[in-house]
Amino acid sequence: MSEQTETLWQIGQPGKGSQEFIQVGDWQKEFIYVVGSDQDPINQPQMPSLLVVPGRKTKPRSKGKQLFSTDKLNIQFTLTQNYSVGELTLFYNFFGSEVDTLLVDGEPVTEIVGVGSGKPTKSQIPLPALNAGQHTLSLTTAGGSGNGSHRIDYLKLEAVVATQQPQTPQTSQTPQTPKETQETMVEKKTETTPSEVSSTPEKKKSYVPTSQTGLQDYSYWTAYANKHAKAPDQRRRPFRRGRIWA
Repeated sequence: MSEQTETLWQIGQPGKGSQEFIQVGDWQKEFIYVVGSDQDPINQPQMPSLLVVPGRKTKPRSKGKQLFSTDKLNIQFTLTQNYSVGELTLFYNFFGSEVDTLLVDGEPVTEIVGVGSGKPTKSQIPLPALNAGQHTLSLTTAGGSGNGSHRIDYLKLEAVVATQQPQTPQTSQTPQTPKETQETMVEKKTETTPSEVSSTPEKKKSYVPTSQTGLQDYSYWTAYANKHAKAPDQRRRPFRRGRIWA
């Protein structure tokens, strides 16, 4: 997937051979062009398009004036953010056979060799890391197989657009209910009212003989004897176990 880029500034149009550049002016040893100060930098940039070898002035026009040209072209621009190495790319096209040198803030970056007179030299130059603030891009030319000057076609500075990582939506977590303590569970128990208590009478012991031998329920008779022995008007008699014959 290719990186997304944006144009920070552009001067001139590719393929027009500098015809859109303003032609009014004389030779200047050094020319400063400030990005943002031009009303129409693409269709009618107000800067010289002719870059000449230092010390060699262009032939005068009729009336004795030099062509609008310069030995050194300085382009001042301002960055609003920091850029790492390779995040800025300069597109530079020119017609000629000279060897140009590109400098950024006075430091040499690279040399661009022209392919020939009347032929467009197209170059894409990665720039070094630059911080936010004002910077100066400079172009000079040296002798080659040409006549010591060449025409600038266009210049453009592109920057890599920082892609934002998609944010993962945070899912709202349902707060966990704290574990019920033993005391809380006891409190949640339904209180039992006296009416809810089972009032089923205790089943009385049977008098039916428990076996064919004629034995009765001795536990019943023991409880019966103890009950009547505690009566105040009766004498307590010991209960003796015996056998009852049928």
